[in-house]
Amino acid sequence: MVRAALRSLFRRVLELFFRRIEIQGLENVPRSGPTLFAINHPNALVDPLLVLCYAPRNVSFLAKEPIFRMPVVGWLARALDAIPVYRRQDQFDPAKNRETFARARALLDRGGTIAIAPEGTSHSAPSLKPFKTGAARIALGSGTALPVQIVPVGLFYTDKSTFRSAVLVCFARPIPVTPAAPGPDGEPPADRVAQVTEQLGAALAAQVVEADRLEVLEIAERTERIFGAALGGARQRPLDQVRLTRQRLVAGYRALQASNPALLDRLIRQVDRLESAFRAAGLDAGRAAPASLGAAGVLRASAWLLFRIGIFLPLALPGLVLHLPAYWLIGRLSPRLAGVNDDVLATIKIMAAAIFYPLTWIGIGIAAARTFGIAAGAAATLVAPLGGSAALKLVERFGRFVSGTRALGFSLLDRDRLSRLVAERDRLRADLEALAPSLGIVLDR
Repeated sequence: MVRAALRSLFRRVLELFFRRIEIQGLENVPRSGPTLFAINHPNALVDPLLVLCYAPRNVSFLAKEPIFRMPVVGWLARALDAIPVYRRQDQFDPAKNRETFARARALLDRGGTIAIAPEGTSHSAPSLKPFKTGAARIALGSGTALPVQIVPVGLFYTDKSTFRSAVLVCFARPIPVTPAAPGPDGEPPADRVAQVTEQLGAALAAQVVEADRLEVLEIAERTERIFGAALGGARQRPLDQVRLTRQRLVAGYRALQASNPALLDRLIRQVDRLESAFRAAGLDAGRAAPASLGAAGVLRASAWLLFRIGIFLPLALPGLVLHLPAYWLIGRLSPRLAGVNDDVLATIKIMAAAIFYPLTWIGIGIAAARTFGIAAGAAATLVAPLGGSAALKLVERFGRFVSGTRALGFSLLDRDRLSRLVAERDRLRADLEALAPSLGIVLDR
């Protein structure tokens, strides 16, 4: 019951932080039997929460031991049956992990499910870190009569630390691992451990976007926005398509860097120039609608958005004013607490929100109770979160309204300029499509 309540709470928190959460590959998850989820780990506590909330099985996690000594977080870890991992960098003797592995294997032997991050730590590197052997050793060392199914789980964030960004959770095809007889040291054979670890690494790498430098990922992201806009205008593309396009663009970057660096440099300069031109016009290169939409089409879309904004206005405006101090405080404190470790920034934002917003609601209730009585205070405390939700919808829809109004202005006052920008964007996409076959790459159509 505690697990179900926490899972429901965390889902709500995640759905507030992320504008879009897309789940793919649930059919790949075995509905019963020993199962081990192996996840990439770019976003601290957010990564395991996504698996906890959206995997169709009850999951126990392997988590670093210091988490269990943290206020609140430690209680949550124990409530969710997490198993501590003792790392050398935390000043522990790794021999203590014999107990960890024994508990994990016992859980698998009962047909249970555990999750582990083979990289061993959360990070912001542009590629996966070398895998630890724990996942393979646990699976190979279990005493179950059935193969342990290792399910690679790829987590793809559009912008992992930004409020109202998007994330894809992809459950890949499981890797069946038949337990092996232990050697004299009580561990599975080293060659089998290496084989399973390598197989898992390849499977998980296929689910993420990797590069040798962050700069390459940034170029792929910017190019994909332009590329995707040429495909579908301002419509949102499925995140699996976004991820796949970025993977292919990174592969194209590598191929061009080796074969034709001058052409690569020219294409990057084209992307820079096009983004700058859209930005100077006050438009987003990835979302600007085609000029062919016309003034009437943009006007209709803007009017509809304005109507929807009006619906939320009575509740949203007070909600916006009352929640703004907490929002401002979270925005200022979180980067300072995270420092250079942006892999923990989203976690800190979520934890800060879990403190400051309830305090805001309680404060609203106390103020209303003192002014209008206890019943009014209780009602205000209950309504306050709805005001915050309405304020969020208001801000997002107002942002879309402003974008639509800018597009309307261009359609009316400078349509030729918008047409030129969109045509240049489409030509760049066509150039990339024409180039792709020579690099052995198939781009989206």
